[in-house]
Amino acid sequence: MNFLPIIPIDSYNRDASAIAIFGGGGKTSLLHQIGHECSMKFEKVLLTSIVKAGPSDSFPIQFAKPSESILPLLLNNNPLYLMKEKIREDKFIGFSSNELESWIAQTNICIFEADGARGLPLKSHNHHDPNIPPFTTHTIIVVGADAVDTKLSDGKIHRPDLFQSLWSINKDTRIDAPFISKVVTSERGYLSKIPDSISKSFFINKADAFPTRAKLLAEKIATQNIGKVFYGSIKNKWWENLNG
Repeated sequence: MNFLPIIPIDSYNRDASAIAIFGGGGKTSLLHQIGHECSMKFEKVLLTSIVKAGPSDSFPIQFAKPSESILPLLLNNNPLYLMKEKIREDKFIGFSSNELESWIAQTNICIFEADGARGLPLKSHNHHDPNIPPFTTHTIIVVGADAVDTKLSDGKIHRPDLFQSLWSINKDTRIDAPFISKVVTSERGYLSKIPDSISKSFFINKADAFPTRAKLLAEKIATQNIGKVFYGSIKNKWWENLNG
């Protein structure tokens, strides 16, 4: 099943588009899936990150300095998965927003991870996390359905102490779908990092394992009327559009 419909066509069907993938619970898998699909449609697809990232089983990682042109690499790699530096076997450094911006015009589309969550489905952002760059044409906010109806002690939240302080809860508070909806649609939560001017959509992942939780969370987020809301499984390559 094609995942491109979760991005508004005017956000990618032109040169120099930039799609940010944000949140937790499947960002890297979605990056690779959309990157592969875009490479079937466009000749110059760039995949990268503005934070640290792990190795890829999908595409070989290439390296470049911000001062270099990436056109030679794009000619031989589509998609081109680009990182700045390898710091250990399982960790790579991405590019700053300013460094990445200089390459956008050399691509048809750039898709990049915009924050880290250490593989967890929900997180709390701090002041060190980068904001979504203003050159971004669209942001996909990813949430894992396995966070629904858990507690802090279940280990599903990145930076649990910060999350507890920010939302004034205790370790036994039930983190249900309405609560998560508030976290990911609030200026106090995820939207603190995303400029209002950038269009947004939401993808609730892991609906194969947690179908009821995924659909309920998608329904709660949809009531906020911020952007289109989808739920599905990146692993099993299917999705449903809650907006019809």
